Amino acid sequence: MDFGWTPAQRAVHDRMRALGAEADAAAPDDRMRVLARGGALGLPIARDLGGEGLDLVTTALAYEGLGATLRDGGVLLAAGAHLFGVALLLARVGTPAQQRAWLPRMATGGCMATVAATEAGAGSDVASVQARADRTAAGYRVTGEKRYVTWADRADVYFTVARDGGGAGGAPARGLTALLVPRAGAADAGAAAADTADAAGVRVGAPLATAGLRGARLAPVSFRGCEVGPDALLGRAGAGLAVFQIAMTYERALILAFRLGAMERALGEAVRFAREREIGGQAIARHQAVAHRAAQMKLRLETSRLLVYRAAWELDQGRRGQAEAALAKWHAADSAVLFALDDLWLRGGAGYLEESGLPSAVDDALGGSIHSGTSDVLATVVARWLGL
Repeated sequence: MDFGWTPAQRAVHDRMRALGAEADAAAPDDRMRVLARGGALGLPIARDLGGEGLDLVTTALAYEGLGATLRDGGVLLAAGAHLFGVALLLARVGTPAQQRAWLPRMATGGCMATVAATEAGAGSDVASVQARADRTAAGYRVTGEKRYVTWADRADVYFTVARDGGGAGGAPARGLTALLVPRAGAADAGAAAADTADAAGVRVGAPLATAGLRGARLAPVSFRGCEVGPDALLGRAGAGLAVFQIAMTYERALILAFRLGAMERALGEAVRFAREREIGGQAIARHQAVAHRAAQMKLRLETSRLLVYRAAWELDQGRRGQAEAALAKWHAADSAVLFALDDLWLRGGAGYLEESGLPSAVDDALGGSIHSGTSDVLATVVARWLGL
């Protein structure tokens, strides 16, 4: 196997690394615009649809570069939900008309997308969603409540799954249906209740006070009899669960690629600290316990890299890649949590101070162990792949 990078791939990585530094220096509300302006939201989208046409391995390398310099994991999570959870899904299962309508704007950030699937009674078990998509003469009417929606108040379109309620022409209900629901005319939590309580359409609730990943802007979203046309349908009616699994495969494979860069940066900072911090006139790096902790951090980084790039490569080959994506997300998420804790523990009391940024890094990493499938959900995917 060739583990090297071409000069072109290195150039993309370096460009994204510089872009991440620019976004890191910007105000939090401006960071997504900086990423969009620099092309980070369209890297793997076909050139004739407004993107750069990069393969997924190179895209993962690019996001590793972003994570190396942009410390806002929340905004990178939101960018990943947009690109990996929705745009790549459209590129895979969307009709040519849907791709022309959405992807050029998604590639430039002119239209932001996100995934709205989780419900109060259907988190890990998406098959249990209660939101409904009732067929009408003009398309579908979507009704339901979604939770923990990334970039909820700034999204222009939501990829969602709802129970097919049957309807027009006596059509029978069948399974789940996957739809793109535009946010046009949506109301947010700041609007007057009298103006929005009974109005049909999309309503975005108050932002959720998450422990970490604040830049992801999680909030609940309500679909109140949203009317969409037949062009909102992704795949076949009733086959929404399969469509959702495709979206999750892309997202799981790539959503934590930025964490590789973040871990690389943190490891470098930890090693410098260990070399410079002295106790009794001796650098703490001379203590085997400290050196071994740094070595374990390096091990977690490199194994995460191998699994993320392997998953991206599988998808580049046109394979399903579900198990590889699950392994990549599972291992990278768990490694990031242990990595952040090791980074904090290595510094002792100084690491527990908020000013160090390390408690926030732990909170961010914990969020990564939940979104896009918890470790238990991903273990189930892998077990099924093994025939268990």
